[in-house]
Amino acid sequence: MSPVAFAALLAGGALGALLGRVLHLPLWPLTGALVGAGSVQLLVGNGAPFPASAVFIAQVLVGSTVGARLGPTVLQEFRLVVVPGVVAVVATVVAGIGLGVAVGAIFPIGLTEAVFGMVPGGVGEMVSAVASLGGDSALVAGMHIIRLLVVVTVLGALVGWFRRREGGASTEGEVDP
Repeated sequence: MSPVAFAALLAGGALGALLGRVLHLPLWPLTGALVGAGSVQLLVGNGAPFPASAVFIAQVLVGSTVGARLGPTVLQEFRLVVVPGVVAVVATVVAGIGLGVAVGAIFPIGLTEAVFGMVPGGVGEMVSAVASLGGDSALVAGMHIIRLLVVVTVLGALVGWFRRREGGASTEGEVDP
């Protein structure tokens, strides 16, 4: 990928993220950047993948971002949720793998992409993982973006509904990242 094409994708992603914030898209940094960079790639791109060094840096940034969330009280909090958390994670991962195998068998999608597209997890983490295995990261990103948009939209509406029903506080004034 040429430096100009790389810069154009980054600029498209940044502009898309800004537009996503203005439009109040769910997960606006990610969804906006995806739409922005995707639009640039569709309009002027040549289909070349991101440079391996940029993918590596992105993976390090994602891992560091997750690691930075660990605080001094994490072990105390972890003890309270370890058993139900492990049960929930195992159940959802098994269900995701099962759905991935089914999707891979029914649709013309590779097994790696189908499984990574159906298991729960962060978009960045799943896309990075499938990219490191040589899979189609764009397909997995698309599958996870759809999942996240549906989950965020539905859960946001449900939480708002439950809060109104219980007479709870509104989330109108909350600041998003």
